[in-house]
Order: sequence, then C-alpha cells, then structure tokens
Amino acid sequence: MIMDGASIGAQSFKVLLDVPSKKPNLDYDIYALAFKHIIEKSHPRFAIGIFGDWGSGKTTLMEAIEAKLNKNNIICVWFNAWRYEKEEHLIIPLLDTVREALVEWDRAQQKSGRAALETAATIGKVIHSLLAGFNLRVGVPGTVDVSFDANKALAESARIAKEDREAEVPRSFYHAAFRALNNAFESFVEEDAKRRIVIFVDDLDRCLPDGALEVLESMKLFFDLEGFVFVVGLDRKVVELAVEAKYAKEHVAIAGDQEDAHRIRGADYIDKIFQVPFDLFPVAVGEINSLLDSIIKVSRLPKSQAGDLRDTVKPHLRFLVEDSGINPREIKRYINAYTLLIKLKPNLWLDVVLAMLTIQSRLDWELVYRNLRAWRGRFIDALREQVHGQSNALENLAPELREIPPRFMEYVGPNGPAKRIIDVQNIDDYIYAGEATHSRFGPGLSDLVREVTILRGPLRDAARSTPENEQARNQVSISVKQLRDRVLRFSSGRPVGFSNAILRRLDDLTDVLGELPLESSEQREPWLRGANKLVDQTLSDIEQWSRWG
Repeated sequence: MIMDGASIGAQSFKVLLDVPSKKPNLDYDIYALAFKHIIEKSHPRFAIGIFGDWGSGKTTLMEAIEAKLNKNNIICVWFNAWRYEKEEHLIIPLLDTVREALVEWDRAQQKSGRAALETAATIGKVIHSLLAGFNLRVGVPGTVDVSFDANKALAESARIAKEDREAEVPRSFYHAAFRALNNAFESFVEEDAKRRIVIFVDDLDRCLPDGALEVLESMKLFFDLEGFVFVVGLDRKVVELAVEAKYAKEHVAIAGDQEDAHRIRGADYIDKIFQVPFDLFPVAVGEINSLLDSIIKVSRLPKSQAGDLRDTVKPHLRFLVEDSGINPREIKRYINAYTLLIKLKPNLWLDVVLAMLTIQSRLDWELVYRNLRAWRGRFIDALREQVHGQSNALENLAPELREIPPRFMEYVGPNGPAKRIIDVQNIDDYIYAGEATHSRFGPGLSDLVREVTILRGPLRDAARSTPENEQARNQVSISVKQLRDRVLRFSSGRPVGFSNAILRRLDDLTDVLGELPLESSEQREPWLRGANKLVDQTLSDIEQWSRWG
C-alpha cells in the first residue's frame, strides 16, 4: 500500500547505515566462494586486487570472503591503512597487526605447538630492529645501510655466538628483517601445508595518495615470504593517478619519442602487484530488487518502511540507475535523503520528492536540473504542455531544451513514476527541500546558477530585437552587472582564481553584447550560439567554484 507524506511522517522510519552488508546479495556469495577456493588451493604467495569505485561494495565482498575461509589453518588479518596514516612508517603497524593476529589465532585454536607464538615474537623483534634503523636513516622499502647496532636484537634472537656476529649479521637492517621474517614464516607454514596468512587491506582509498602507495610498497616485503595472501580493496583510478603523480616528480624527461617509454604508468604498477584482479561493477537496473531485499533484511527496517521502499521508491530507482549502473552506497544515500525529507516536509508529495532527488542525482540530466532550477514554475508549465502534446513547449522556453533526454520525458510521462510533477503548484518547495540534502551548491551559489541560466532568455530576446528596440539589450547589461556585484559579494573568503574567472566570463558577455550584429539577421544565430557558450562556460566555472569553495 502506498502511503502519503503525512502517514509516513508518523512512522518510525530509519536511515540506512553506511556499513558493509553481512548478508550480501548481488552474487557476492558466489564470488566469495570462488575466492575461498583460490586462496585455499593456490600456493600462498600472491595478491588479489578487488577494484571498485567508492561505495561499490569492496568491503562487503572482502568480509564475505573471510567468512568462507577455514579458520583452523588460515589466519585472517584486517589492516585498515587509513587509521595509521599518522605513523611515520606504515610497515610497522602492518607487521604489528600480523603479530597480534598470530597471537589471537593461537589462543583461539588452543594450539599445543609454539610456532605461532615464536613467529609473533620474531615479528616483535623485527619491529624493534626496524624502528632502531629508522631512527638512523629512513628508507622503506629498499636497501638502507645502517650501523651494526641496528641489528643487535635480531642477533640476540637468533642466539648467534658473539664471535660469529660480525660474519652472520647483515649490515642492512632491512635485509636482516627480511631474513628473520622469512625463517620464522617458513617454520610456521611448514607445520601444515594448508596454513596461510591472509591479509585484508581495506579502506586504502581513504588514505592520502602517499599513504596508499606506502602500503602497497610495504606489501612487497611479504611477496617473497612463504604463506602470505593479500586481498586488497581499492579504487584503481585513484591509485593509478597517485602512482603517476609520485613518479612524475622523479621522472627525468627524455627528449624525443622515447619519453613515455621510461615513464612509470599507474596501470602497469597495479598489474605487477596484483596477480588476481577482480573488478566490481555498479548495480544495474535488473539488480534493484535484489539490492532492496538485501537492504531491508540487513537494516531490519520496519514493515511500513520496507513496504514504502518497494511500493513508492523502487519505481524511481529504475530511473535513478543509468545505463552505466550505480553503486550501492549512492542508492543508500538517495534513500536516506528521501527519508529525511519526508520527515521534515510531510506535506510534500512523495513521488515529486523522489523525482527531484532523481533529477539532482543523474549527471546526464544536468540540462533538466539546471533549467528547472532556473525557470521554476515556467519550466513546469512548459513541461506540462509538452507532456500533453505540444512538442516544442520546452524548446520555446529555452532552445537548449530541444536536447531534453527522452528517458526524462518517459519518467515524467503519463505512465512514469514522476508524472505528478506537472501538477505541482509551487515547485520551489521541492527544489529547496531537495537541495537541502542533495545540492552540489550552497544557497548563494544555487541562486547564482539560476540567474546565469536565466540570461539565456534575455540573450535570445536581444538577438531577435530590432536596431530601434534597445530594451532587451539593456536588460542583458543590467543582469550582467547585477551578477558581477553578486559574485564580488559572494567571493569573500573563497578561491580568488575561480571568482576572477567568472568575472572575466561576465565581462566577455558584456563585450559580446556590444558586438551584436543588429543590421544582419543571418549573423544573429551564430552570435547567440557564442553568447550561450559563454553562459555554459560561466556555469562550469561556478560548478568548479562550488567544489573548491
């Protein structure tokens, strides 16, 4: 049963938490089982990369993999890199996390042998030695020569005779640490051929670029050690850009066509680290039912809220999800914004609230959003006329609306879930309500976008005016001057570069107005296209300003 806003306002609806699902759908159970077999049956010296955008479900899949693994002989280690970014050397907390997991596994399994605890003790000594070496000279990973004293702890742990230390103990603390770890882990995994240590590296995307790269570099220490499997969740694009940014600074430009051949590419770097790559794909339209069922089950939503999601929200989700798909976290944010709005504004029509959220969310409907925000009631009037058969109604309002997306017209058409939008008397209530939770602009910038967009009307009127009629041209001049004043007032405390760019665009509009070919009607259409292009560029500058301001 579909409820109205007032009925929902009285219900105890919950927001959806941004946490990994413990009971995932979307074939994650199948994926997890496949990775379980790979991890348990393959020689344990490899890395799995689970690639996906922010919110695509990387952590959910990693937790599903862990749940499938046999804990009797597999030690699972979770390393959340971003928590340790303040550490000077991320390899230290990584080793410490492995050491702690070995101790906990030994206690949980109640093992009678000492291999796990002895390995943990060796890791502790390695950490001590690494810290001693770092105090002398930083350099992980790589060969760093430090004093003989940096390795005393390792020498003592190996019970090397005093007279043999000079010959036996490496001068490189990094090499000494590797030898000690290699010996310890070899002994540990030799006790059981099925034994391995699986390190899940999560939230790498939340690290600053240098921190993310340091984790990947530190992982290399383990790649030559017996018994290790890494499962890393990351956004491939973010890490590739970080790699290229870092090594671009170190790259020595080589003249001629050979320059690119010597540059380290992010994609190549990622491919060399991960022997088993796996890309998570966004949620497609056909998976909406499965995702909603999972959300309802995991979040334990009240019956009334579950029914509202299925009856009221789901039809809109079919239009929210683009051809390229959408990630689950964005769908949760969409549902949370809807839940908040219907609580704050129970008098609003539910389908129109969802329509505004959908229009604001789809980047390929930016044309719709921009003109709806600019023309408000006039846009709704033109949309109503077009839905009822007047095919040029929107184009007559703003020529750029001749490119209105067909999918949007289906959405607001007689059989679409957003059909009630054309019956709204005051669309401003919905625009401002939606922007309170979903806007890419603050209130001031939102109004600025509206006023810049509306310039298209006076510019069109100016292009159609006669030489004797200066009213339309004067209106453009007045509007541009008012916009300049608004930008100057609004720019206090914001990036000067963007505000100056917007001011230059507005000055260009003033110049273009003076070049209007009043005597030649053939040249007015190209003039109008050029003027509208300046409007587009101004809107783009405001978009950039909103991101940095």
